This record gives sequence, structure tokens and C-alpha cells, in this order.
Amino acid sequence: MRRLAWGRTFGVLSQLAAVALLLVSAWLIVRAAEQPPVLYLMVAIVAVRFFGLSRAALRYVERLLTHDVALARVTDARIAAYRELDRVAPSGLAGRRGDLVSRVVSDIDAVQDRMLRLRSPWITALVTSVATVGLVAVIDPASGAVVGATTVLVLALVRRIVPWAVRQSGDRSSGWRGDLAADVSHGLVAAPDLVAYGATGLIRDSAHRSIDLLASAQRRTARLAGSGEAIVLLGTGVAVATVAAMSGGLAPVLVGVVVLAPIALVEPLTAVADAEALRPAIEDAERRLAELAEAPDAIDEPAAPAVLPSSFELVAGGLAIGWGAPLVRDIELTVPEGGVVAITGPSGGGKSTLALTLARLVEPLGGDLRLGGVDVSGLAASDVRSVVGYLGQDEMVFDTTIRENLLLAAPSAEDADLLVALERAGLADFVRALPDGLDTSVGERGGRLSGGERQRLCLARLVLSGHRVLVLDEPTEHLDEAAADALLDDVLALAPERSLVVVTHSPRVLERVADVLRIGETGRAVPAVMASSTGSAG
Repeated sequence: MRRLAWGRTFGVLSQLAAVALLLVSAWLIVRAAEQPPVLYLMVAIVAVRFFGLSRAALRYVERLLTHDVALARVTDARIAAYRELDRVAPSGLAGRRGDLVSRVVSDIDAVQDRMLRLRSPWITALVTSVATVGLVAVIDPASGAVVGATTVLVLALVRRIVPWAVRQSGDRSSGWRGDLAADVSHGLVAAPDLVAYGATGLIRDSAHRSIDLLASAQRRTARLAGSGEAIVLLGTGVAVATVAAMSGGLAPVLVGVVVLAPIALVEPLTAVADAEALRPAIEDAERRLAELAEAPDAIDEPAAPAVLPSSFELVAGGLAIGWGAPLVRDIELTVPEGGVVAITGPSGGGKSTLALTLARLVEPLGGDLRLGGVDVSGLAASDVRSVVGYLGQDEMVFDTTIRENLLLAAPSAEDADLLVALERAGLADFVRALPDGLDTSVGERGGRLSGGERQRLCLARLVLSGHRVLVLDEPTEHLDEAAADALLDDVLALAPERSLVVVTHSPRVLERVADVLRIGETGRAVPAVMASSTGSAG
């Protein structure tokens, strides 16, 4: 707070230097026209140079201090927003991914805008106005009253009219910006498919439509936001004309000072008008962030979490799962320590929802789920997730190196640890053969890796994290038979050191697993049953 206060102090001093520069210049010009001895002008000449130089220096220091504080606060706000997203994910997140990312990023930036572009201009304008009006009042009380009255009126009108005008414009810039971000994001992710099917025109037309709507909204908002500057200029004109008409009895060298005083306030008052044009967007952003903070938890955390048990046996009894309404009920499932269980059923029948529920990412709708004999509702969700790990069908591989992708699971891991995890996932020989080894870049979303290599990298990351129960959702999806069989061999080799829950609809996988849980038909909340497959794990 001290740095922020000093920053705003320097901002006020910079603006006062700008006002002093104009008023002293006015006095100097009029006095010089009277052709006095040059020594009479030396103080004013030096003052003009001083205020001209100090204005820039003070503004630099102000920007340095205030931006430093603002960036620190934005960092804290980002961390808080990420925690809130983690708290409500995945069931509490709505909307398209690109729109969500754009909204959160722009809303967090609004935290900085309120401090730098809304509050600071008001503080600077108020202090500068008081000082300028006070100076004019000392020279001529009547002129001071006029300048003070017009300044108060301008500030009141700007505060009242500009935000109202912006809101009346129906500004949907944020919404259209989010739609554009979503269109671009989808276009990049789906580019190969769009090109293959000749459908690039669809995403291009959608993006152009979002661009046109965004540009139209921004132009409309800019026109109405200009009403603030119009109010400032109109008020300044009235003040100048009134003061000029009342200054007949003043000394000539003082007439220029009092007449130019309203003009000296144009810059800080215009800054306030620009700030008020941003107020609706800032308030809307803060409202959305507040709604995110108030969103209900995806997982109900216990008030006093129990101690995490040493056993990692996972047992479900009468479990009901779904998203708001039950999708599958009466699930009976036992995953003993080191055991392997497959979950199968029709598409849309709830297999992935069950996987997310087992990993404590979705709240059960009924029944109980126990880890090591302790109901998971009495354990902290983060503790459960430290034991139960989840590998989805399309896990994120980041556009960085193999090493950095693995270190997400264990930031302090050594290279030897990374290679052990890669060995367990069947990828170590491949990595050792690469020229750059662990420092090989995998490309955007792992595009430089094959499907099997990408899946093995994600599996290695899961192994490195130290989970004792691995929930794998369609691990062999999109792989040919040879690659799928090789990956499945490496997956099953992780038991009995770890328990495995494999969600799949592949007959080749089901043949390799002894215990299979078959869940109900699409769209029906029917009982799930446990049965034994004809094959065996391993």
C-alpha cells in the first residue's frame, strides 16, 4: 500500500507540474510582452524549464510504482481465480473453452484497470482541481468560484452520464471477444479435420461474424463514451468565457493565468471521463469474478477431514452417479490393493462419469465410496486425489519439452526419476534414442508424437505423481491393435504395485482383465452389475 500511495502522490505531482507549466507560461508570455528587464523574467523562465522536465520524470516514477503494485495484485488475482476454477471444475464450468479463457483473462485484467485506470485518475483530478481552484481563488475569488463550480459540475455529469451512456449502448464487447477467442481456439485445435473435410469456411465465417459484431459494439461504445470529453470541453469553454468576462479589473499578467486555469484542468478531467467509460466493463468483470468465487463447490469438502488411510482399497456400495440427475445407480465395485478392474458399457452410459467420481472430481449422488475403509466424503478431496489418479481420453500435452511435461506431476523430480516413470510407461527407450532426450519439444498438444507415444507420456506423468490407484479412461482409444496391445501390456504391468481401473469398450482390453463392471444402457438410471470376464489380468 505504501508503494501505491507514493505512486499516486507522484502522479498528482506530475499533473500539478503540468498545470503549473501552463499557468507560468501564460504569465511569462504576458509579462514578456510588456518588455521588462530580462532579469525580471529569469525566475519564470527557470520555472518553465523545471516544470517541463519534472512533469515527465514524476510521471515515469508514478508509472513505475503503480504498475509494480498493480501487476503484483493481478498475479494474486490470477492465483485466486485459478484456485476457484479448480474448486468448481469440472461440473461448475460452463461455456466454450475459448470463451471461458478469454473471459477469465480479461476479467482478471480488470483488477488492474480499476486501480490504474479508474481510481488513480479520480484521485489525480480531485487533488489537481482543488489546488488549481485554490490558486485562482487567491488571485480572484470570483474567478475561483466560477472555475470551482464548473469543475464540480463537469465531474458530476461525467460520473453520471458516461457510464450510463456506455451501458445504454448495449456494449457486448466482452461477449463477442469471448466468442472470437472460442472460434479461433476451435479452429486451431480442429484445423486438420476442418481442412480434411473442406469445412474451413465454416469456422472462418463464424470468426468473421464475431469480428464484425465486436467491431460494431466497440465503435458504438466509443461514440457514446466520447460524451465525456464533450462534457469536459463544454464545461471548460463556459468557464473560460465566464472568467474572461469577469477579469476586466485584474492586472494584465494575471488575466492569462485565470483564463487558462480551466484549460489546465482539461487533461485530468478528460482522464476521468475516459476512466468512467471503463467503469461498466470493470464492474461487470468484478461481478463475474465474484460469481465465480461464490459458485458452489464441485466437491463437498468436510469441515474436519479425516486422516488419509494407509490402505488404498477402493470400494463403492450402492453408488449413484450423474450430473445433477442420476445416470447410473446401485453400483457395487471393489478394487482391492493391486487389483485390476475394467468398466464397460454403451457410449453415454456413464463410464467416464464413474471414472471422474472415483477420482473425486464429481460428487456422488448417492450411496457411498470408501478409500481404505474410510468414506471419501470425510476425506479432503486433494488427499483422495493424491492416492487416486485419473488419465482421461484426451489428456493435455503442453507445447514444451518431455521433461517439462513430466515435471508437472513432480516439480522436484530428478532425471533418474523421470526415466524410471518413462520406463514404467514403456517410453524410456524412445526418449533415450532422441537427439535431445528429455529436452525434446513435443509440439502443440504433443503434435510431434504419435498417438501411442502421447498416451504413454501422459501415463508416465501419472506414474510419476505417485498415485496408488490409477483410473484410466479409454487408454487404448485411437490406437491401432499393435500399439494398443503394447500399451495395455505396460499398463497391466503397473499392478500389483498399483491398483488399476480401466474404462473401456474394447473387447481386446476386456479379454485381458478378470473383473469387469458392466453399467447400464444410455440414458437410463439402471443398476450396474459386477461380473467376471473369461480372461485374466496380465
